[in-house]
Amino acid sequence: MLDPDEIICWLLGPARALPSPAPVLQELAQRLVRAGFPLWRLSFLLPQFHPLISSAAYEWRPALGQVRETRFERERADGPIYHNSPMGLLHRTGRMVRRRLVGPEADLEFPLLQELHDQGAADYVLMPMRFGTDEPRTTGFSMVSDHPDGFSADQIASVQRILPALGAVCEIMVDRQKMAHLLETYVGREASRRILEGEVVRGGARSLEAVILFCDMRGFTARAEATPRDALLQLMNEYFTIVVGAVHGAGGEVLKFMGDGILAIFRLGDDEAAEEACARGLIGALDAFAGLDAMNDRRRAEGLDEIQAGIALHVGEVIFGNIGAPDRLDFTVVGPEVNRAARIEQMTKLIGRRILTSARFAELSPVRLVSCGTRRLRGVPQPQELFTPAAELRGETIPNAA
Repeated sequence: MLDPDEIICWLLGPARALPSPAPVLQELAQRLVRAGFPLWRLSFLLPQFHPLISSAAYEWRPALGQVRETRFERERADGPIYHNSPMGLLHRTGRMVRRRLVGPEADLEFPLLQELHDQGAADYVLMPMRFGTDEPRTTGFSMVSDHPDGFSADQIASVQRILPALGAVCEIMVDRQKMAHLLETYVGREASRRILEGEVVRGGARSLEAVILFCDMRGFTARAEATPRDALLQLMNEYFTIVVGAVHGAGGEVLKFMGDGILAIFRLGDDEAAEEACARGLIGALDAFAGLDAMNDRRRAEGLDEIQAGIALHVGEVIFGNIGAPDRLDFTVVGPEVNRAARIEQMTKLIGRRILTSARFAELSPVRLVSCGTRRLRGVPQPQELFTPAAELRGETIPNAA
């Protein structure tokens, strides 16, 4: 016999300290089974505050051994699969969805119900679970049974009693995930980790060695003046998607967008790691231009102008941490070496090379680079020798960069 009050006390007490919704669902399922519930599947859906993911479903089945998490892409969140589902019906009506899956009362109006029926399920119950106070949200908590008699009215009523407490616990966990997702989205992986660990005071910074990558789109000011707003936003999003994807794919950290500019780092360790970081930085730059070349091929076919950019790679010590006013901070990197990388990027257009590196980068790089001569950089006292990849950029591969 289920004691709802006992489960409510567990939810509002020990369950709140669990690290994620998965162990909460695991323990709840086990408690319901011990109380005699004929459970074949237990699941709930939770919203996600992530630019790519709209929601996550957590599913328990006895045969799985552990709770399975399935994430749903934001761009497909409002598609036909959602509308032709019990969850879509619940959101439209705000009421519980109960369907028998076998016998004369069977109702398989949705593809999910047909799928559950084919797998041997007999009864399906989807109950609204609400959480939040200022902007209440409704999601779904579902139970499925393979027992011919399904769930009793008392069992459903007992679960309905515990759903407000379960919703409160889920709200805490969604808020934790929201903070982590939003921080990572806006300040990057490492910065978000350090902020969540408590580095939130101005002056909390440290020095580190890193490969610095600075990328800038050419002619952006004139393009912004001549391009309609929506088209400009679409262009910028596509450009950032390509460059940021290349940097992340090579193991770098994007720290800041500055208009059309991108600042990223690849961390260094010992000498061997320094060579690896330089190789990854160069791979990120080359992958970025491979993506931009593909985008330009499409733009030319559509009668549009090409997008040109320059990338600088440099190695040096940077200051990484909280910088700004007491109540408005930026977690980023600064220092003379960051400025030098920006000045090197400005030379890409003048020299006519899409990638330029400092002499320090060329010294550490395991990939052969060739000199472009010595140039004066604005604000840098001594002339600097600059380097570029030996091979042509378009369609090239880098030997010995793995």
